[in-house]
Amino acid sequence: MIDERELALAVEHPRGTERRRLLPYRVALNDTQAYARLPEQDRDVIVHWAEIRRRITGRGVDHDPLNLADPLLPAAALCAHVLAGEHRAAGTGNGGTPAAGDGGNLIEIVARIRGR
Repeated sequence: MIDERELALAVEHPRGTERRRLLPYRVALNDTQAYARLPEQDRDVIVHWAEIRRRITGRGVDHDPLNLADPLLPAAALCAHVLAGEHRAAGTGNGGTPAAGDGGNLIEIVARIRGR
């Protein structure tokens, strides 16, 4: 699970941490079909980071639309992509799944999509 130490590190170094965690998945982050083809363990890495991003957005850390060079992905877009990719991997539609931006824990939402 995500602890306060991990959140503090993400707040302190969001762009570098995101780059290190997500760079190997760049193709999957641009294509839900590629995301859905990833092994579950790799998708778990993305889901974990997306949940961290969702949480630190509430602490004022997110993509800056005024900075055209900001490499940080918008948290809402990242969460939406994860949910779409998980639905594709599970072969389901949205099915009324709440958006992670609506306050839902992304890890818990993904577990429900995966049938756990």
